Amino acid sequence: MKKYTLFILLFVSLNSFGQQFLWTTNKNGLFPNSEMKVISKDEVLDKLKFYYENYSVYYDGTGFTKEGFFEKFQTSNSYRTTNKNTWEQFKKSVSEINELTITCIKVNEGTGSSVLILIVNKNNFDSIIFSNTIEEGHIPTMGLILGFPKFEKFYKTLIEN
Repeated sequence: MKKYTLFILLFVSLNSFGQQFLWTTNKNGLFPNSEMKVISKDEVLDKLKFYYENYSVYYDGTGFTKEGFFEKFQTSNSYRTTNKNTWEQFKKSVSEINELTITCIKVNEGTGSSVLILIVNKNNFDSIIFSNTIEEGHIPTMGLILGFPKFEKFYKTLIEN
């Protein structure tokens, strides 16, 4: 959970570090007027396969309702240093999402990059983080032949209606 909270902190602190908003499946982006590349939902699995192949671990940040995630983050130590205006904009934007929206953000942690995948629909908020930084809760990527089919099944459970 520590790793997950760290990435969300970096994400909502738009003026911190050098995150790159890579792509989204929602033509409106994650924030109003955001200029992110829009891809189809059919293209997402190919992108995830690329990240799976190029990072040594991933983290499962799934299983939240939107409200459950907001409450969890707001009780974390990271919330104390978060820009509250940006956090409120992020909450409002996420709250208004009613269709499956998948967004990808690349974050530089100072020791290397990680890729944060946000999967948001009408009620749920999930994330998957690809990284080469190994911390508690990591799941090794075990190659495309051994591990990706299992990861693919996991991902498909997140995007089911």
